[in-house]
Amino acid sequence: MEIGIKITAVIIITILVYREIIKSASKQSAYTDHPKSKASFISLMMVGMSVGAFVYAGMSISFIETRDLRPYRQNTSPEMVSMFDKGVIELNGMFIKTNLAKTGELKSLSERLTQGCNGDDGCEVQELLDYVTHIPYKTDYTSRNAKAVIKTNWGDCDDKSNLLASLLNEKGLDYKFVYVPHHVFVVVHLDDTSVLPFLNAKLIIDGKNYYYAETTASGSRIGEFNGQFPSSFEGIYDIRKNESIDLNRVKFRLI
Repeated sequence: MEIGIKITAVIIITILVYREIIKSASKQSAYTDHPKSKASFISLMMVGMSVGAFVYAGMSISFIETRDLRPYRQNTSPEMVSMFDKGVIELNGMFIKTNLAKTGELKSLSERLTQGCNGDDGCEVQELLDYVTHIPYKTDYTSRNAKAVIKTNWGDCDDKSNLLASLLNEKGLDYKFVYVPHHVFVVVHLDDTSVLPFLNAKLIIDGKNYYYAETTASGSRIGEFNGQFPSSFEGIYDIRKNESIDLNRVKFRLI
């Protein structure tokens, strides 16, 4: 939910609370000599508490986006995340939780998965994507760490994107996160495009081609279109540079 909507909701609720308090005080005015001073103090206290509660709960907690598709939560899973947590990025007014593995943590895995590619970046990316897409899809409320996805052998769109991004980091490959409503996917830059399907989807950012990599579809291929056109993009983020991409600089091709 956008912050403007939340602020508007807080204002409306505050006005309604204050209105009801004043109406209640007015009804009691015929029965007591000092209702107004009491009503003013109580009104101030209740309005302040209402505003504080809604601002904290509505903006500090639920304003965090974790890009989950369906509600699912294990009993041991945390129920909320904070904008101050490590890995939270700000993108076009949204706070989004990311959770990549540390550099080196998945190096041996990435090397093992790509050992037959002989440095071919197209082959390497496809092998890494195959590994991620074969992990069963299941969603929860949080953005889980890439190592946890491997250990538990399940994940949703943000979990699996975290894992793919972590593996790409180990290979030094260039990629971006693409955020759409309730979903996130990865686009990857390739020099060798021989592994791409005949009809492939890509984004052109600053003259470089970044090909779609959908982590939630079993057997997905690099460059396969996942139905997400730029008109649905909420933002694109470069995790490696820790910066958002101006959508005006992005071109889409499906060829």
